[in-house]
Amino acid sequence: MSFFKPLFVIMYVSSFMMVMGGDSWFLLWMGLEVNMISFIILVYGKSIYEIEVCMKYFFIQGIGSAMLLMMLILSGKFLSECVILILSYKMGAGPFFFWFPSFCEGVSWASCILVMSLQKVIPLLFTGLFLCSFMWIMIFMSMFVGALGCFNESKLKKFMAFSSIHYVGWLFLCIKTNLYMWMVYLFGYMFMLVGILMSLRSDESISVKDILKMKSPGLFIFSMLNMGGMPPMLGFFLKWWVFLGILGTKIEVMWFIILLAVFMFYVYMRLVYPVLVNYIFMLNYSSYKMNSMSENIREWMYMVFAIFSPILGWSLL
Repeated sequence: MSFFKPLFVIMYVSSFMMVMGGDSWFLLWMGLEVNMISFIILVYGKSIYEIEVCMKYFFIQGIGSAMLLMMLILSGKFLSECVILILSYKMGAGPFFFWFPSFCEGVSWASCILVMSLQKVIPLLFTGLFLCSFMWIMIFMSMFVGALGCFNESKLKKFMAFSSIHYVGWLFLCIKTNLYMWMVYLFGYMFMLVGILMSLRSDESISVKDILKMKSPGLFIFSMLNMGGMPPMLGFFLKWWVFLGILGTKIEVMWFIILLAVFMFYVYMRLVYPVLVNYIFMLNYSSYKMNSMSENIREWMYMVFAIFSPILGWSLL
């Protein structure tokens, strides 16, 4: 299987190029299928649990793709609403979250980052072709389900999965506000996820209680605060940018989203606070084991970029 992996990497990249250069819904659908097949091969593991979750992923995505193709061919009265529901199902957003956390728990952290970020690109491009007022329901449900799931979750992978569901609501909101805003927002979200991946590295199965034992607590704290929207980091400016986009159109919607954003910030702070206290204690008593020089350079480069992210944020505004 490892011999064919470079081929599937090329297929995976080609699926995005196919979608970007396409001008019809059929090419988008074809790109979606090539993307799904190549992704499953890339994340396919040797353990029984990894094989099981990959088969479930294939089954769920296959059902979604069949329904999507059928709806596009039939072109019924509520085509836009049905397409958005099916794409939400394929992304695990809103009320269709049931499969997403368990899939993330069963694969590696690198695969989690892929399914939380790049795997949403093609469905979001598809969504941009079928804008309708029904999207507001999916925005609210994705944000609410993600926030509530994070609050009650003790496994870090599942916590990040529910956080990703919450961020899908933000991406839907970006599409509804500005068709190309979601690309910038998704890029910023991917940057935050890379920080989480760098801080965890080999800690594949970790619960919230085990976070205190991680190898790079400083980078983890920084990344989580960034995701929570701590000013003046990039996450804060991305959310502020979206608020400015909906300010003149949906005032009542904005207040609801602000409440959910504040609640999510509290959830992230609740996760980060014990790690921060323990990290400060370790630094003060010199019991913190330093990482290798190359690892420290990568982490400091990430943190420096995150510190100077307000410059990028102001340029967006």
